[in-house]
Amino acid sequence: MLKVEKMTAVNCQKLNLGKMGDLNSPEALYTRLTPVKVAVCNGKGKKLGIYKAAGRSSLLAPIKAMEASKPMTYANGQAKGVERDSAGDVLTKDCSGFTDKSTLEMSTIGNSSNIVWHNCPVSKIDRQHLLNQKGCVIWITGLSGSGKSTLACALSRSLHSRGKLSYILDGDNCRHGLNRDLSFKAEDRAENIRRIGEVAKLFVDAGVISIASLISPFRKDRDACRALLPEGDFIEVYMDVPVQVCENRDPKGLYKLARAGKIKGFTGVDDPYEPPLNAEIVLQQSEEKCDSPTVLAEVIVSFLERKVKAHS
Repeated sequence: MLKVEKMTAVNCQKLNLGKMGDLNSPEALYTRLTPVKVAVCNGKGKKLGIYKAAGRSSLLAPIKAMEASKPMTYANGQAKGVERDSAGDVLTKDCSGFTDKSTLEMSTIGNSSNIVWHNCPVSKIDRQHLLNQKGCVIWITGLSGSGKSTLACALSRSLHSRGKLSYILDGDNCRHGLNRDLSFKAEDRAENIRRIGEVAKLFVDAGVISIASLISPFRKDRDACRALLPEGDFIEVYMDVPVQVCENRDPKGLYKLARAGKIKGFTGVDDPYEPPLNAEIVLQQSEEKCDSPTVLAEVIVSFLERKVKAHS
């Protein structure tokens, strides 16, 4: 790295920059300079190179197109024209230009007070155009051992092969981080589902196809997640697999522990499961009929493709 000890302008204009550190540091790149060429010298006066002090990196140029061209409005309702420099950045003499104070509305949501929703000029539609897809939630529900996680992975792989971006929100995976503070008590299971529903909503807003894979045994919890999204953006997939088949599979050994009384409140054994009444997709499996995860994933992909064609 090149340390800057002294910078002298080619036109003999001296710039008192102090100790700026490396030229590649944010301070050096973003310090506003007079747009003239400057010579960089070492401590002995030897010229090391010529640099043009543009004041801003050219990498920021695309941001100019995103900045608002309308006048800024202050709290007193008076409008003031926006002045820009040669790089397209807004010039303001005080900090009031960073917010439109006249439109701020404080809210109280849940246990949070004095909060404000902050809008961004890059919208959901902009992000969907960038990804060339429409964000949605594919909510896979069913008993433990019904194949939810396996189907989620097969679906994500199928979408990926088609150039579509998806992300899996697996019930067990989320309990390793986001929901690690939650138990399997009724109120904690409801909170587990609520949090995953909110995260899935954020992914949809980002234009990503969110695949939620968790038992989610109660209709009211699943319906609450559906209500977070616009109509058509929540696709419920019910893994309709009899408990006997799930118990015979028992990939995690949980049914065995539940039958032995070592796990209390286990869905399908001593806790109920409420099947969806109006799921968009129902995938039935039995001992006689057991399609592969790849085949089941294609059923969901075909459903998505039909939805896209219907709205195009």
